[in-house]
Amino acid sequence: MKIIKYLKNSVIDKTLKNIQRLSIGWKIFFSFLVLFLVIMISFNLLILNYQKKSLRTQIDKNIYLILENLSKDVIDNLIFFDPLAIDEKISLAMNNPGMEYIMLTDKNGRIVGHSDKSQLGKLINIDYGKWQKTDENGIIHINLSVIAGDNYFGTLRAGISENKINYYIDEATRNLKNYIYILSILSFVLTVFLSFMLSKTLIKPLQRLKSKMANIGTDKLELCENPNNVLCKDVFKCDKTDCPAYGKERCWFISEAKENCKKCHNIDCKDCYVYKISCGDEIGYLIETFNEMIFKLRNSLQELDRTTKEKLRLEKSSAMAEMAMTVAHEIKNPLNAIKASTSYLKSNFQGEVLREFLSIIDRETERLNELITSFLSYARPVPLKYEKGNINNAIKDVIKLVDREIKEENKILKTEFDPSIPEFYFDHHQIKQAVLNLLVNATDATKEGDIISVKTEKVDGRIKITIKDSGSGIPEELIGKIFEPFFTTKTTGSGLGLACVERIIKDHDGSISVNSKLNEGTEFTIELPIKES
Repeated sequence: MKIIKYLKNSVIDKTLKNIQRLSIGWKIFFSFLVLFLVIMISFNLLILNYQKKSLRTQIDKNIYLILENLSKDVIDNLIFFDPLAIDEKISLAMNNPGMEYIMLTDKNGRIVGHSDKSQLGKLINIDYGKWQKTDENGIIHINLSVIAGDNYFGTLRAGISENKINYYIDEATRNLKNYIYILSILSFVLTVFLSFMLSKTLIKPLQRLKSKMANIGTDKLELCENPNNVLCKDVFKCDKTDCPAYGKERCWFISEAKENCKKCHNIDCKDCYVYKISCGDEIGYLIETFNEMIFKLRNSLQELDRTTKEKLRLEKSSAMAEMAMTVAHEIKNPLNAIKASTSYLKSNFQGEVLREFLSIIDRETERLNELITSFLSYARPVPLKYEKGNINNAIKDVIKLVDREIKEENKILKTEFDPSIPEFYFDHHQIKQAVLNLLVNATDATKEGDIISVKTEKVDGRIKITIKDSGSGIPEELIGKIFEPFFTTKTTGSGLGLACVERIIKDHDGSISVNSKLNEGTEFTIELPIKES
């Protein structure tokens, strides 16, 4: 017994484990099939049992009614003794299902009518009254007295076979069974198809989620598609185009929109009607939770990458700045001595050739001094001095410095200033220096007839300054190096101009980017935060 119990438990345990190993799609599929089979079998059994019980009840009623009527119909035949009429009526009653025999006796107990003709004329013990008995063969014997008023004329007795009734019921329900079987097979095939399609439909979002989760290991941080996503502007019929989430999917990812909803509507994104519609069922909630995790992870990785690059840049800049300062100090003293010597020679010696060479030495010394000044300026940046002002006016002041040179070289300068930009705090001198650097570079990179454009605008709460030219452009392989210290494509210059520009913009918590194509031009884009204090 213990071995049998162990084997049963082992088989059940293995079966459960095999079921657990099935995919969710197959589990759903088989669950629907099992549920359908249970319902179908139960329903079919109920129908058949109900039909059989109804037939049995009807047959029993008919038998008793027929026997009651027969006991009344044969009274006249017994009084006038008409055996032919009695036999005809008994034969007619025998046509009913389940009848084993029918027997009629007179008041003396002589059989005057019987379904078995060989029994006619025999005497039996008369048993008065109405009764019903069942023998060991399953025959139900029913006894009725044939009476009219107080007069007794004989006895009617009938035998009902349970087997014949059951056989009749089985035959009567055979067509019903066939119909049920055919309908069940068709229903089963349809259920298999619908279960398969439904399981595929239900599992499809999970398969998408599984695919996106597998991509995490390959550094592909992609959001999982959710066809239920709706836009808040469509749900609420919103026309606030200045809203940071206007026309965008997953407004709950946008921090400004979350703050606005919390502040204006006093509602959390997870309780919002838009979020609930977009999620839909539990699988939808799971997908959007995964998407939120991916979104935050992607932002964290981007921030980590930006921080790492910024750290490397600062380390490199620090090393370069230290080297530049050392070199500048080492060169500055000899240059001062050279400059003093040329000044002395100019004052105490005459001669055209000597004066010409001394002038060349003076110019080159001055150029080296300017180079040293730029080195020191990069190595020891001046702290920002914030003052409230108008960025458009600051840029216009810079344009005045290069406007004459641009016109003299027959180049076209276009400007477009956004009047809606408010006054804010920034270092006027350093921002002007950065814009001047970019304009000088644009002037150097263009030729006669080329266009230089300057544009300011307010975008998403930040100031955007665009300086664009249609000059020679920058080769694609060099774009990533232009902000590196001492890198230059010119034959002259220190290579610190754009490095200083980048440092100034970053010190203002801003950003600068470049887009350039060789022989088509270059576009620098500066973005600055609006600091109100």
